[in-house]
Order: sequence, then structure tokens, then C-alpha cells
Amino acid sequence: MKFRALVWMLILALTAAPAFGSEILKAGAPAEVKPAGTPARKLQRGFLNIAFAPVEISNELDKVKKRDDALPSWAEGLGRGIWFASGRALVGAYEMLTFAIPAPAGYAPVISPEFAWEHLPPAAEVPKK
Repeated sequence: MKFRALVWMLILALTAAPAFGSEILKAGAPAEVKPAGTPARKLQRGFLNIAFAPVEISNELDKVKKRDDALPSWAEGLGRGIWFASGRALVGAYEMLTFAIPAPAGYAPVISPEFAWEHLPPAAEVPKK
């Protein structure tokens, strides 16, 4: 069973690679987010949402810390962060598995915001220590 799944993943990788072959990064070139509405963007978004899902934990800890209700803020923030990080990672896995299928219409993002770091404040707003 595992061997069969491995063979299918290898076939998918080999057949999808030529479609993205012209987009391989050159040494020293900056990484870029692909244009919206393409399978490459959906695949990239899925990978990045899995890789950066833990950002949701720190984001929720920060939100709850500012509010500071009855519950200890770290406990609520940690719980909410783990919940949102799990959801973002699952959506990322879905988008990676279905990157070749234009669903939702036009390869639109399944989750909002599209990337986990869009929650973070711009660099100009980060307080200096």
C-alpha cells in the first residue's frame, strides 16, 4: 500500500515537473510569490501554508495578550493558535494535493488571509526594543 502511494506521488512529481521547469530559481535570484489564478500559485500557497502554519500560534497569542480576559491569556491563545495552525496546515495539504484542479473557481484561496504572515504587522509598525 505504501509502495503504491509512493509510486503515484513519483508519477505526479515527474509529470508536473515539466510544467514548472521554466520557473526554477536561479542562484542569487529572490524568491517570488507566483501570480494569482495559476496552478503554480495554488501549489506554492499550499506548501507555504503548511510550512508557516505555526505563525498562527504566535499571532493568536499576541491577539489574546492584548485582550487579556479572565482565562490566562497564554492558555487561550495557545489553544486558538493550535486550532488555527491545524486548519491552515490541512488547507495547505488540500491545496497541494489538488493544485492541478481549478477548484475553487480560478484557483482562488480556500482560506483568508491567503498566507499566514499576512496577519503580521508591517515592519514599520514593529516596536523597537
